[in-house]
Amino acid sequence: MKKQILYSTIAALLVLGPGSAIADSERGNINDFYRGFELSEITPQNMQLWPYYKYTSTRWEEYGLFGTTPIMASTNPAILKAAENTFDIGQEFQGGRSFVETLLATQTKGFLILKDDKILGEFYDNYLNIDTLQLLQSSSKTYAGVIASKLIDEGKLDPDKTIDSYLADFKGSGIGKATVQHVLDMQAGLLPANDYHVPGGEAYVFETEQGLKPGEPTGHRKAVIAAETPDQPGEVHNYNDKNTDLLAMLVEGVTDQPFNKHLSELFNDFGANSRGSIALTVDGTSSPSYGVSTTLRDYGLFHQWIAQGKAPKSFYASIDDGGKDLYSKSEGGQGAAGLLGTTITYASQAWYLPEHDLIYTLGSYGQVGFSHRPTGLSIVFMQDWEDNGVPGKYKETVDRALFVLSHLKD
Repeated sequence: MKKQILYSTIAALLVLGPGSAIADSERGNINDFYRGFELSEITPQNMQLWPYYKYTSTRWEEYGLFGTTPIMASTNPAILKAAENTFDIGQEFQGGRSFVETLLATQTKGFLILKDDKILGEFYDNYLNIDTLQLLQSSSKTYAGVIASKLIDEGKLDPDKTIDSYLADFKGSGIGKATVQHVLDMQAGLLPANDYHVPGGEAYVFETEQGLKPGEPTGHRKAVIAAETPDQPGEVHNYNDKNTDLLAMLVEGVTDQPFNKHLSELFNDFGANSRGSIALTVDGTSSPSYGVSTTLRDYGLFHQWIAQGKAPKSFYASIDDGGKDLYSKSEGGQGAAGLLGTTITYASQAWYLPEHDLIYTLGSYGQVGFSHRPTGLSIVFMQDWEDNGVPGKYKETVDRALFVLSHLKD
């Protein structure tokens, strides 16, 4: 489900990934989270609501309306070992509450700290275990940003060239005039993704193309080509899933290889221990705007790989180039900075806290991962929030990551 939050300045930072809205009265009751249910109760309309989502998000191959396709594990998987000294989840965190109490209070199903393939902390709950796949929602976007950045490093993509110079069928479209970098940075001129709860809205209808809600799809690629572009490329930051799904089309267009193969290569690079999957669209193509499913440990390995400086050079260069960032200058970015008490920027499908040198991924319902370059630490959370974005729980998750970092960075 998506965009149930009010579109206030602070809520603007939480436009995270696909889903549909439900009235306030229908969600957020903690009793619903723990209520038992029959599998026969699950429908496309309620599959991202409590109590069902903690189950369906771990079985997206069954519940994504157009299915999924595999992402292969690494041929040289990382060998993970428990560290001699691990982070104490029973220690006091804030307000007299222990760290583990705050994990439970934010419906955390998975928490992991990694450094140099050593597990410094690990926690599981709510149907999750070591081998379980979890849908990453919009944290999937950063995987697409990394893959596109790899092609930039290889000279197969030029960040300053327009989309229509690579994809002929985008000529004449508004988004076709945007550059690759504009699309990477969510500056392509698209509408903000704020009408997922409005029947007939552009974003609402796009979910029928992605397999997130029932409807009458007309074509996933067609919908991206037809996307409204009220702003010129490079003028504003507007978070919209079509940017990311377009990256998958672009990657496939310049390599003539399916996007899941590129994901498999990425999983191989960071040493994934398990197979993953990516959701398919009505066209039979991939939707990386929300659709990567992976294990907690492999999510942690992805972030460790970024923290170790092993991602493409252009990915880091883009993130470090604050001069082109428009998110922090926007009303939403300033509101988010007020909520967290620190500057937030956005580039190449990743979020960044420059004051802490933390690159992070952020997905609906609390899929949040952090990469700390100075130490090589990764800290990841998989959660089951009652909505796609809950400001208080988002802030608490960031605070927990900073707390962990302050205890382990030395």
